[in-house]
Amino acid sequence: MSANNNMPFEGTEKAHKALKETLTRTTLNALLANRIPVSIADKLSRQVADKVDLLTLYKIVADDMKHQRVPKQRILDRTIVHMFEILFRIINANKGNESAVKQKEFFTLVPRGECLDLFLQLVKEYCMGDTEIQRYTYQLEHLIEGVSNEYIINWDKLYQSQEFKRYLSALLSLILKHLRDDRAPIPALENKMPTHFQPYRINSFLNQICKLKQTGALQLD
Repeated sequence: MSANNNMPFEGTEKAHKALKETLTRTTLNALLANRIPVSIADKLSRQVADKVDLLTLYKIVADDMKHQRVPKQRILDRTIVHMFEILFRIINANKGNESAVKQKEFFTLVPRGECLDLFLQLVKEYCMGDTEIQRYTYQLEHLIEGVSNEYIINWDKLYQSQEFKRYLSALLSLILKHLRDDRAPIPALENKMPTHFQPYRINSFLNQICKLKQTGALQLD
């Protein structure tokens, strides 16, 4: 997502629709909670959504983002997640499981929140270490400079660049180098992750990546 310094950020039609739907729904729920008749509440909620100045909302958000920096570790975390999302699709595609590819995503295996944060922490500890974390973070910051505008990062443009693809391949090679070629590629997952997150399933996924690597068929692009 990028912005022109001379023009206000206007958002996309998808964003317009999502915001209007959210405004309509929340306003309707608030009116109904105050016992306003459904017909009146429905009409008023739609009017509110139509009359809200979306450009002003976008400007407020854009101005706020200008004064925020994405923490360095979160930039690397997002990139590692992006890599595992690709690997998840590759594994399911190689199983011939088209429905899983279409309906599921990496976060069905590693849910956002505590589970994802712990997974990323263990991957970086076990497969990278402080020196490599710093090195790959520095390289990523350099790549991001060319696709960001006032702290707004155009992730899609970054992902499509050849420089990033080479970076991601190197990152994958580093992580694969440290995964154990057995039932539990990262033993700490099953030692440190709560059992309700089913860490054995995550290790099974990592094991499938290791096996695919052995066939020479593991390509990110």
